Amino acid sequence: MIYLIIQILLLLFFPVATLAYQRRSTWSNWLSPIVLCYLVGILIRNLTPFPIHDELAQQVTEISITIAIPLLLFSSRLNEVVQHTGTALKSFLLCIGAGLISCFIGTLIFQDLVGEAWKVGGMLVGIYTGGTPNMNAIGMALSANQEYIILLTAADIVTGGLYLILLTSIVPVSLKKVLPAFQHEEGKDSERIAQEVAVLPTISEIFKSSPIPILASVAILAISLGLSFLFFGSMQSVGFIMLCLTALSILVSFSPRVRSWKYTYEIGEYFLLIFCVALGLQADFSDLIANGGQILAFTALAMSSTIVLHLILARLFKIDRDTFLISSTAALYGPAFVGQIASVLKNRTVVIAGLAMGLLGYAIGNFLGVAFAKLMEWWLI
Repeated sequence: MIYLIIQILLLLFFPVATLAYQRRSTWSNWLSPIVLCYLVGILIRNLTPFPIHDELAQQVTEISITIAIPLLLFSSRLNEVVQHTGTALKSFLLCIGAGLISCFIGTLIFQDLVGEAWKVGGMLVGIYTGGTPNMNAIGMALSANQEYIILLTAADIVTGGLYLILLTSIVPVSLKKVLPAFQHEEGKDSERIAQEVAVLPTISEIFKSSPIPILASVAILAISLGLSFLFFGSMQSVGFIMLCLTALSILVSFSPRVRSWKYTYEIGEYFLLIFCVALGLQADFSDLIANGGQILAFTALAMSSTIVLHLILARLFKIDRDTFLISSTAALYGPAFVGQIASVLKNRTVVIAGLAMGLLGYAIGNFLGVAFAKLMEWWLI
């Protein structure tokens, strides 16, 4: 019982500690709260004798992501995306196209090597559109084997971690000779707006503003469950529930009242950090080494080919270096890493476009991933 209580406290309060760290340490530009939450879960799982309660970790993963998705989407303001993106939208769509092509090729290659490769392909589409939250939501929607979800998470941490290291080191310098330099397209106020976006609210401000948005998120989940029961006679249609949850959250985001709520993204980020800790606690790398070689190879192929194809397309369409890197970050990692890469580039003006693209990825990733998987199932079966 004591270990169970410790695990619950870790899941609830370590994310708070990482948010406090983000506000007090300049190192957060290099080691973000999401990385820290993944890292602590992975280290506890793989390097300590601490007994993990796997059922609790899985339940927390599912609950936290279903609450986080509406909160993250409340601030998406998709009707304003075009105003704040410029060429970033083009680059982001090119990245999504590259991801779809890469996952299609990967699914064909691994269809006989990985069971239900079409589900893995769909989850990878989610990763390369909006990030790990989309992958987990798509896995739930497709009723994917839980072992596959955990193995894919571990594989994504390995491959995504390697690319993140490159993004924060040699890639920006190397691309100076490949892509044109960034041109300030957002107008004379872009730097000022970007600096305002970079100002983080205090933790007390976030939690004081949280009750109503959280209740709204839970209400949307309840409505989605109710609609599932109405149409299917049960609340077990996870695919319908996840897509309904996403669609309703996007619809609600157009409400002026919802737009007036403060810090909905930051509240959603807290639940996303809980999700990351819980997911890290389930990422058994010994299991990945023993049973996940094909999953790791599939993920590595899909990610590397997505990056390379996106770069080729960016070169053809004359996308500048900073826009390419920020849109790649938004698609592959989500909005949480945009600030980190913008700091590396020493260009705060790309923050707004990056955040907009990351939120757009959250919004469309679930639909794209499920649609891709269903099409591949039809194609292969």
